[in-house]
Amino acid sequence: MLQGLKRFLKRRVLPFFLICFGGIVLFIAVFWLKCAFMKPTVGPLPTTTVREQGTVVPDIGAKNRRPVEDSYFSYPEWYIVWSYEERAQYLPKNLPSGFPYFASIGQYWKSYCFICGLTQSRHQFNFGDHLSSMVLGGSFALEYAIRGAYEQTIGRLSEWTSSHELVEEDAYAARVAREYADFVYVRPFYEFHFGHAFAQLWKETPLWGKHPIRRWERKFILSVDFGIEAIYAHAMLFASHLAYGAESDETYTWIENAPESLFRDFPRIKNVKQLGPQSFVVSIPRYQEFTDRAVELAKSDVHFVQVAGNDEIMVTVVVPIGRAYDLPADLGRALFTEEFATQFGVERIALECPARSLHSVLNNLAVRGIKIEHIYDY
Repeated sequence: MLQGLKRFLKRRVLPFFLICFGGIVLFIAVFWLKCAFMKPTVGPLPTTTVREQGTVVPDIGAKNRRPVEDSYFSYPEWYIVWSYEERAQYLPKNLPSGFPYFASIGQYWKSYCFICGLTQSRHQFNFGDHLSSMVLGGSFALEYAIRGAYEQTIGRLSEWTSSHELVEEDAYAARVAREYADFVYVRPFYEFHFGHAFAQLWKETPLWGKHPIRRWERKFILSVDFGIEAIYAHAMLFASHLAYGAESDETYTWIENAPESLFRDFPRIKNVKQLGPQSFVVSIPRYQEFTDRAVELAKSDVHFVQVAGNDEIMVTVVVPIGRAYDLPADLGRALFTEEFATQFGVERIALECPARSLHSVLNNLAVRGIKIEHIYDY
């Protein structure tokens, strides 16, 4: 019997997995080659840098200095956050089968493809960034493909049994989606407590009530969802710590024109090193909080010189569709635009600008009523 099992695994299961693995490798190779040889029209990075101006650059330590391409490769990762945010806004008043899961998958790979072509045209190759984008994109695509396939088949049938009314389990799923979306703004997704969400599902929703078939179906699929997510999150947490160690949760930033009250007014910003009068290297919390603090600093007329040791940075804003980005060329330039999957009439514009111009860009955008979505702090 044992020999028969070994023959079955060798003749049937192993070839299947080898074919699947080969297919994935082929897809990655073809996709990467296609995207790597794209020719974006935005051109190379500006050549004028802080170093070329003869300014003495402070030493912030190798672990606090990040490659310039990390700002751009942060976008596909943050697209997943934006998608979770859209889903969190969609679910409270809509049935889950209507969410555009497959369109969201397409948008992720389209954005990654552009970033791949842009950085490759500038001779910026970073294996870690590509690997991270592929792993995150693959898991995101798998998650949304399974969700989309299920919700548009069994989920739709379940919705029909409830006369397309939302049940308590739908409300609970929407609440968890909101908690998750808020969480990934400030912390990595794999730190979210899916196990707690699983336990609370059974504590907070009754076993019986109106539309029982829909209720039980929701309990089943949400239990499977939260259970798998919990296992995957633990695996990714282990893999991340194994590959990168405990990742820093702050960004070292060189600022000038800082008021005396800076550290009193902004207790979350830490003084790392004073370089001169009103000039400091400071640490600012990463992720969405960096954006919030940077906007506040810009309002106080604080000037940025470098972020994570770099002279350029990427920013996204949200504007009505068709509204052009028309700031002066020395303040930055538009890279690409992207429509929202569920919010009609608005689009996202990705900009790159010199770190020295960041305070001017942020203030200019704020005065014009343009929503500053995110600053990609590497």
